[in-house]
Amino acid sequence: MRRHRPPTVLATVLGLLVAATTLVAAPGAPAEAAPPTLPNPNSFGLTVVSGPTAVSGKPDQYDITLRTAAIFTPRTTPTTPSNVSVPVKVRVLLPAGYDPDRAQPYDVLYLLHGGMGTYADWSTKGDVAGNIPGFDGIVVMPEGGRSGWYSDWPGHTDGGFAPLWETFHIHQLVPWVDANFNTSGTRSGRAIAGLSMGGYGALRYAGRYPHLFSAVGAFSAGTDINPPGAQETVSNSMWVFGATIENTGLLDGHFRVNPPWFSGIDPVQYRLETVFGPRSSWPSINPMDLAPAYNAFDGRMAVYAGGLAGWGGETDIGTWNLAFHQRLEQAGVDHRWCGGQGSHDWTWWKRHLRDFVAYAYGTTPSSCPN
Repeated sequence: MRRHRPPTVLATVLGLLVAATTLVAAPGAPAEAAPPTLPNPNSFGLTVVSGPTAVSGKPDQYDITLRTAAIFTPRTTPTTPSNVSVPVKVRVLLPAGYDPDRAQPYDVLYLLHGGMGTYADWSTKGDVAGNIPGFDGIVVMPEGGRSGWYSDWPGHTDGGFAPLWETFHIHQLVPWVDANFNTSGTRSGRAIAGLSMGGYGALRYAGRYPHLFSAVGAFSAGTDINPPGAQETVSNSMWVFGATIENTGLLDGHFRVNPPWFSGIDPVQYRLETVFGPRSSWPSINPMDLAPAYNAFDGRMAVYAGGLAGWGGETDIGTWNLAFHQRLEQAGVDHRWCGGQGSHDWTWWKRHLRDFVAYAYGTTPSSCPN
């Protein structure tokens, strides 16, 4: 929760640097807002490496680079590379005229990116600012790895290390945001949504931590890790991208996930257990199995999926999402279902975001995106 206290020395220095380096706006042009100061930058296991830094051409958006022991955690001795502590970035969109001292705190929407993507995708590809009309809140867009699957990996990469994405997002980032921005710090003030792999992440986090979020949106999401097609998708992501973050590790095989040579172990099963743990534990992380938990959202849950043969297999995703929708109905979960239109691409995810924000924070649209 945002506390009103004297600024730290770091915050004071940052404010002076900003004031000293701000360019004078051209006559008639509005001056750019100064980056926000962070009253508690190094807290909850996170250390600020740089930022908040204004994003060029994206008003009110700022990048913050953080370091955390959760990314990555060594699992073998030695690890390769020997230093696997990688800074991660978070992009924050503040509402126009953001006031850190406003009496009414701001709502926070956590927006998760998809597989092969990065923290910047919702900003650069999804035009997040243009697709949340009327939302007077803060949007937090965190890094989740090219194929991190929003999981604390029980296994490890070929280099002997593993990311703890759930720890970073849930146990570090959420309280860190509340400590550094004007938020209520309550469940009612938080929502979470995401696309594809990020849709799985949103459903996973919402189902496991319903006390943290009051609304959840899933766009072309991974809803069930049991179908063979879904398992193949996860397995392929493990050997193509593994634990890479942005460009870090893309050309390094130690970031990949493969069973030991000549072990006879099924590579698909090995990779799934690396990222999700033994099959016996899957009901605790699988949205299909978590269905009854979503009753906690009291009608502030929305699921979107296409039904066309788009790149990335939206036909399969549409089928799995339809089954998830039916499972939610069986569990008595009140939710918004928009299925059958669109494919696995940004044209539709932007529409899904716009619909979800209207549904969760305003008036439910009379029809689904088309």
